Amino acid sequence: MAKSLKLLACLLSLTIPACAQTHAQESVVPGLSVRLGRASAADTIVFQRSITRAGQDSSAGTRAVVLRVIDVAPGSRLLEVEQRFPGGGGEIVDTAVAEFQTLRAVAHRSHQPARTMRFTFSDNDAAGTVASVGTAHDSVAQIRQALGGPIFDSNVIDLVVAALPLQEGFTADLPFFIYERGGRVSIPVAVRERATVTFSRLGPRDVWIVSVGVPGAPATVWVDARAHVALRVRYDIAARALSFTDERVTPLPI
Repeated sequence: MAKSLKLLACLLSLTIPACAQTHAQESVVPGLSVRLGRASAADTIVFQRSITRAGQDSSAGTRAVVLRVIDVAPGSRLLEVEQRFPGGGGEIVDTAVAEFQTLRAVAHRSHQPARTMRFTFSDNDAAGTVASVGTAHDSVAQIRQALGGPIFDSNVIDLVVAALPLQEGFTADLPFFIYERGGRVSIPVAVRERATVTFSRLGPRDVWIVSVGVPGAPATVWVDARAHVALRVRYDIAARALSFTDERVTPLPI
């Protein structure tokens, strides 16, 4: 494992923009700091996924999340978040790389049954490629989308929300990268309530219930108030008359 992480660090040093190091201590949103939960620094987490259609629930596999901390230079650390989950008639593997202290997006890779995507993020834009695969006319498009400043990766929304300084009445507008919506998207986040909620594997937990205004798929995130990690995430997709929920089944560290 140590050798593989060293190799990954070397590869990242060749592909990650220099701004990842020069701006390592700058918050994505000025004045708003984030704090990774105790289980988020280096961990493997499994979520059980279920889909609800017309009031009927069905199991839809799992979402596995592997978090790794990478030292790329003295005083400069990155967090790699690899996620595997069913989608598009197969498996999707998304890998987001962010600054460890701020969760500022640095790079993103996505391997899907019908396409692959690769992006790097700088101060001003996202640059990369989107390639179709498995069709008679495979294609590769060069992409550059304006960002207008630092940004979070939408593929780690639950991680970002769990790292916020949540409290009663907390609200914020956070910039996330969503390729399908042109790059930078401002997403409102608001604490709805604090409550004790019983989870299927983890039992009763004291949580913050947070609303996240993802365009076309508003989300609710249940964040453990003590551990600062997401225990459940639900996306409601009205256009498809369905919702899907990921609930953590991996025990929390004591």
